[in-house]
Amino acid sequence: MKVTDVKTFVVDCFRTNWVFVKVYTDEGITGVGEGTLEYKEKALVGAIEHIKSYLVGKDPRQIEKHYHDIYRDAYWRGGAVLMSALSAVEMALWDILGKSLGVPVYQLLGGKVNDDCRIYVNGWFAGAKEPEEFAAKAKEAVKRGVTAMKWDPFGKSYLQISNKDLDKALRCIDAVRDAVGNEVDLLIEAHGRFDVPTGIKIAQEVAQFKPMFLEEPVPPNNLEAWILASLSSFIISYPSILGIMMSAIIRSAWQYRQVSVFTPVLTITSFSVAVLATIFSPISHTRAE
Repeated sequence: MKVTDVKTFVVDCFRTNWVFVKVYTDEGITGVGEGTLEYKEKALVGAIEHIKSYLVGKDPRQIEKHYHDIYRDAYWRGGAVLMSALSAVEMALWDILGKSLGVPVYQLLGGKVNDDCRIYVNGWFAGAKEPEEFAAKAKEAVKRGVTAMKWDPFGKSYLQISNKDLDKALRCIDAVRDAVGNEVDLLIEAHGRFDVPTGIKIAQEVAQFKPMFLEEPVPPNNLEAWILASLSSFIISYPSILGIMMSAIIRSAWQYRQVSVFTPVLTITSFSVAVLATIFSPISHTRAE
């Protein structure tokens, strides 16, 4: 079996665009992958074109070899663009392998663990600007069966946030909590925009609403800032135990190990920490960990 073509499909989706990749073979089996990279879809498509030049004519079932060679031969290794492109193509290769063997990919990775999983929604607030508008949108989402919803209530604040903007953010969270009740989980996103003192202040304030977690109150590429904000937020918010979530920067097993070094420190405090570790990371790395 040989790869004959690799095509990308950019799909409009609200504020960002989805990017799908389809790998074709000479035996008629195709594989589909997804590597959406918010606001950088053109760069992602270009990176996939580079991978196409390498992949056409090769056996798609040699997944580990292709991942290794593509990663190795990139002078500028890593980064969101390359790893998103590589993840999308690798996903499609696993799809081809599963189809060629007549089994779902999860069987190749050790078998199924769960029959279903809980999800949260984002974008449910489209068009809302004021707290009462967010509350109305939240009620609509709950009517559709949503049990967890995420959003960023902090406007365009960066590094620091004024008392006025923070008060509005808190009124927004309060309005949504009041609209959906305590049975629906709230996931508060900060997009890694704040310095450590501000991140701690925000964590202290939002703890009263009992969110499932506060995501990225500080820049995720600064592990020391993340740990400091996490531990300080634990001390401030205890006994509410506010979970701090880090995401979006981990693109390989090696970066995951950097984060895992801090796990014992956090475990000592019984602090609730969630790490979303596979956003740009290939399946091979997820399996390895």
